Parts: sequence; structure tokens; C-alpha cells
Amino acid sequence: MNRSPLLRLAVRTTLPVLMGYIPLGIAFGFLATQAGHPWWYPVAMSVFIYSGAIQFFILGLAASGMTLATAIVMACLLNVRHSFYGLSLLTKFAGARWAKPYLIFAMTDETFALLSSMDEPEESDRVRLYVAISALDQSYWVVGTLIGALIGTAVPVAITGIEFSLTALFVVLALQSTEKIRSLAPLWVALGTTVVGRLVLPPSAVLPASIAAGTAVLLFLARRRDHA
Repeated sequence: MNRSPLLRLAVRTTLPVLMGYIPLGIAFGFLATQAGHPWWYPVAMSVFIYSGAIQFFILGLAASGMTLATAIVMACLLNVRHSFYGLSLLTKFAGARWAKPYLIFAMTDETFALLSSMDEPEESDRVRLYVAISALDQSYWVVGTLIGALIGTAVPVAITGIEFSLTALFVVLALQSTEKIRSLAPLWVALGTTVVGRLVLPPSAVLPASIAAGTAVLLFLARRRDHA
């Protein structure tokens, strides 16, 4: 495949992420500058850290008075899911070589959802397409952050509710993944573990506990299916 068709395919594939990352990036850049940081600070974070949850988390560290040790533990818990992402993409990234470090760095929840649910491209185009999708997703996040940072430095107004765009993006990607695998089990397991977590756990523990419990349940169901 020539570069132009490959790039068009990557753009078309990443359109749902574009719709989510731009407004959420704007929210992050805006909040960062409103917290007193220079405009380039959130942009640099989006280029070199590129982890939405962690970036928002860093902004709240000073206000919450959280210790560095606690912050490190929470950051690891928030990103432990990436270990499972990597294991499931070992085959897809086989032979990536020069591109593998960037593909690992640029792996977000949304990029993982796209790569794991898309049709397998031709072998000769596989790595280039994965890099294009990953780079486009990050560029959306960086552009959104830049826009928000510039707005935050120029117009001191409050924007409320824009963070919901990430929730909407997850819903769209989850529905697309369900259409691909034709199973509602992951959605029901995720919903069930989250509801139970909200009922019995403190808010700070819901996310890591739900991820761990949901993963355990899905592994158990997969093992039972394999032995059936």
C-alpha cells in the first residue's frame, strides 16, 4: 500500500479518538495554565508523558498534599493495565524493531482499542499503519493541549463538563470492540465490577480494584470456555 492510502486509512480509523482527544486535551491544557503553569508546560507533558489520567493526576498532586511515594504507587496502579495491553499485542508488534519503542510509549487505552479491534493489515504495511495510528492519536492530544493552554493564558473563563468527552469516547470504542468480538461479556463484567466497587470501596480504590477484579473474572471465564 502506498503512503497516501495508508495515511487515509489511519486518519479514518482514528476519527473517534480525534473527537475525544481534542476537547479533553483542551480541558487539560486549560486547567494546567489556570493552575499557574506556563503554556508550554502541559504541551511538554503531552509530548513526553502522554498519559491523560496521569497528567490530570499530576495537576492535582499539589492541591491534595499527596506524598511522592503515594503518588508513585497510584501512578503504577493507574497504568498497570498497560501490562495486559502489551501481552495481548505481542503478536501484532512482532518484527516492529525500530518502531517498537514508540509503539510501546504511545499505547493508550484508545489506541489499544483501535489496534486490537481493526482488521489485520498486509504484512508489509502493518508496522507503518500502527505507527501512523499511534502518532495521529498523540498529535490529537498534543494539539488539544496546545489549544487549551493558549485559551487558558488568554481568556480566564471556566469550562465545566468538557471532561465528560473521555467517557463518551470510551463508550464509542467499547461498542466498536463489542461489534468486532460479538460478545457482551467484557462490558457486563466491567459494569458489574465497577458498580460493586462503587458500593463497597472508597472512591480512590474503585478504579484499580475494578480493573483487577474484572481481569480476574474474564480470565476465569476464558479458562472455563477453553476447558468446556
